[in-house]
Amino acid sequence: MQQVVLEAPRQVRVVDAPAATQGAGEAVVRLRLAGICGSDLAAYRGTSPLVSYPRVLGHELLVDVLACPDRPALVGQRAVVDPMTHCSHCRACRAGRYNCCANLEVMGVHVDGGLQEINVLPISRLFAVPAALPDHVAVLAEPLTVAYHAVERSRIRAGETAVVFGAGTIGLLIAQLLMRARGCRALVIDVAAGRLLIAQALGATPLQGDEPSLRKAVAQATGGEMAAVVFEATGVAACTRMTTSLVAQAGTIVLIGWNKGPVELDTVTLMRKEVDLRGSRNSVNAFPPVLQLLADGIIDAASMITHRFGLGEAGAALDVLDREQDNALKIVLEAH
Repeated sequence: MQQVVLEAPRQVRVVDAPAATQGAGEAVVRLRLAGICGSDLAAYRGTSPLVSYPRVLGHELLVDVLACPDRPALVGQRAVVDPMTHCSHCRACRAGRYNCCANLEVMGVHVDGGLQEINVLPISRLFAVPAALPDHVAVLAEPLTVAYHAVERSRIRAGETAVVFGAGTIGLLIAQLLMRARGCRALVIDVAAGRLLIAQALGATPLQGDEPSLRKAVAQATGGEMAAVVFEATGVAACTRMTTSLVAQAGTIVLIGWNKGPVELDTVTLMRKEVDLRGSRNSVNAFPPVLQLLADGIIDAASMITHRFGLGEAGAALDVLDREQDNALKIVLEAH
């Protein structure tokens, strides 16, 4: 069984490993497709404080269910995987917000992930994929749950205008949800011209420049009121700081991108504008609605997937994402 192991930063090996033994409440699955994201890149670069080595990567997974005694109806079906394990007893879990569990473990980050041909997973974390949904669309389910949760956290209303920092996978998925599911306008900011062209093709307004020029552009787009919601999906400190400048009075800022360390914000402006500042991490109960959104054609998957590799080429795929971030958006690994 092929398994992709990150033995140390920038050291990827594809090894033969035995499959895990199936236990009660578990299913045996075979990998079909897997996406590579910024978390995998951080692990590859050695910049993630959450990853220890060696680590099997992979948490954006589309699988075939091979054996599932407790849910035989799943056998022979495709499924997507919720990559989170939570404790069920901490304060966050008791409040129904297991996405920020104090003891959270995410596949491919805190524990070994799904970049392996055969795996054994809890049945509760498998969600059947509608038969008509193509593989290349279904594999976007996990990142779309992250975008979906961020939009839910924003409480944005139809007709409002949002700014999205970052035209990466999560930023572009947020923009599509805003425009196609919420009836909102999306102004997308990035430094990469190629990614902004994708944002524009999807229907968003692309923006580039320094803070004064961005503030002017957002003011012009909103009649001077600025953005009802600002989503920060880059993790770049300068972008995080700029959110307070671009958000409207009584607006909302949603932080999705992970900064490398603490960032100083203009709290005077936050208070003067009475801004709601919200963190957004992972997702909660989002896979069923997200699969429905994908089935309804809300997301343009063809624009999102820029590269395809085989599972055995995972090292080359990570190298491409590392070197060509401006041109590589969503990279997919095909297991068979």
